Amino acid sequence: MRRIIAAALAALTAIALAAPAFAGSQPAGTVVDVAVAASGGGTFDGKETDYDVLVQAVLAAGLADALGDPEAKWTVFAPNDRAFKRLAADLTGAWPASEQTAFETIAGALASLDPNGDPIPLLREVLLYHVVGGKALKVKKVLGSRQLTMANEDTVRVRGRTLVDREPDLRNPRLVRSASNIAASNGVIHTLDRVLIPADLP
Repeated sequence: MRRIIAAALAALTAIALAAPAFAGSQPAGTVVDVAVAASGGGTFDGKETDYDVLVQAVLAAGLADALGDPEAKWTVFAPNDRAFKRLAADLTGAWPASEQTAFETIAGALASLDPNGDPIPLLREVLLYHVVGGKALKVKKVLGSRQLTMANEDTVRVRGRTLVDREPDLRNPRLVRSASNIAASNGVIHTLDRVLIPADLP
């Protein structure tokens, strides 16, 4: 796990150095660039409303290149750090001490579900369940949809601002009203207050 985090931090540094600064209302790079910039570089900083855990997870799962493709189009439903802490608390019954603790708790839980003890395949599955490929759907379009097909080919039902996932025992995520329609050059980001759980987890 420490090797994964170290590799993620090294990759994150490279991306953060390349990420353009925000320029008024103009999209500031790809969805990866925007998430990194909105998180002050993406290192764990104790701010629960940004995307440090998500950035670390995307890098660890090897999805940064795909989501950073300037020729692609993505709608990203981005759980903020508090959302990942909520998931870690759901898994353990205790609120995590830090963002890093939340990341490690979730990675450990995914590793325990994998036959080889490797968290990456299931981490990729979870992350791809937060992305619609080929489209940049503004929040009005999302709210007008009954169902979304995600990049892992699983579906999410839309009920108002709530996204109904495949996990019946946990509360469903809701769109954060003040952090939706975040523009990027290759898509749009909508913030979630919880993590979506796909059907294919063991």
